[in-house]
Amino acid sequence: MTSIIFMLSYIAFFVLSTIYISPYFFLLWLVTSYILAFLVVIIFYLLNLPIVLKLKSTHPYKTYLMSSLAAFLNRLYLNLKVEVIGLENVPKEGPIVVYANHKSYTDAFALLPYFPRALTLTPKKSALKIPFLRLWLKAYNVFPINREDPKETLKELDNAVTTVKGGHAILLFPEGTIKNRMDGIVTEAKAGSFRLVKKAEAGLLPVKYEGNDLVRKRWPLRSIRKITIFPLIPHEILKDLNTREISQLFMDTINKKVLL
Repeated sequence: MTSIIFMLSYIAFFVLSTIYISPYFFLLWLVTSYILAFLVVIIFYLLNLPIVLKLKSTHPYKTYLMSSLAAFLNRLYLNLKVEVIGLENVPKEGPIVVYANHKSYTDAFALLPYFPRALTLTPKKSALKIPFLRLWLKAYNVFPINREDPKETLKELDNAVTTVKGGHAILLFPEGTIKNRMDGIVTEAKAGSFRLVKKAEAGLLPVKYEGNDLVRKRWPLRSIRKITIFPLIPHEILKDLNTREISQLFMDTINKKVLL
């Protein structure tokens, strides 16, 4: 939907500018039409904010809005081609936490359009300082992360547990920051990040990102991202493990040392 709104707006602005202003400045109209069409997308999401604030965080329309925005950014802004393997491993219901290796700032956008159920994110705490973005993210029950103050992150943990138990999956990057851009091997995963899956009594869904990771440096050239979703690690397996053991199990799974 978002991509269609953008393209229709882009074509309309370009055609109108060419007809009613001057056809000789078509290169200028190509650029200005792109900017104006992007503003139309922003306005569309601003108009949807009151609806987003009222609906339940897992409402299908809210999920569609977010996945549509991510698909738009992937295709028309990031020029990102995504291949997803293992969608059948995503359970249709029940509490789950998605844990993935972190290789690019585009990781969340890459997965959102394809994930078959409501999925929320773990943005930096600083992102919530932006007024509109704060309202939007809070409406999706995000789990904000403050890397400079782990105690503040812990305060948000109970809210995250409630979110997961309510059927809204959360995407976490347990490496803590972007690492191993050119290597898919995970060598470190913070044990503390697995407190969520323990406290929520949820299943752990391991996800691995591979492919061209330096998207910002490659743009506007196309980048290719492969996403592998591994079989769910059920709570029955996790309940008797401590967070360090769960961390190791996650790394072994991502590194393909074990098959569950």
